[in-house]
Amino acid sequence: MKYLVFWEFCPEDMDKAFKKFGEYMKEHEGNPGKYQEYLYPPHFTGQTKGFSIVEGTPEQINNVLIYWTPLLKLKYKPIREAAKYVEQYMKSK
Repeated sequence: MKYLVFWEFCPEDMDKAFKKFGEYMKEHEGNPGKYQEYLYPPHFTGQTKGFSIVEGTPEQINNVLIYWTPLLKLKYKPIREAAKYVEQYMKSK
């Protein structure tokens, strides 16, 4: 499933978050299939807030949550393709 992911960390944790991000990217690259895949990589929307678009299974999402907790606050919002939704809706009529 695809998700829009919003993330946030405390300003006082910036050094820690940036260091852990570098470690995470190496961990992600070295363990294919363990973590979500990025469709749109992390981007900032503020000093300590941002978003990305990912695709992953519940297990992969859990691995990400386990890795980042408690440093990052993560919120996953499912993304559904509009065309498929409309098609399914029209068939239900």
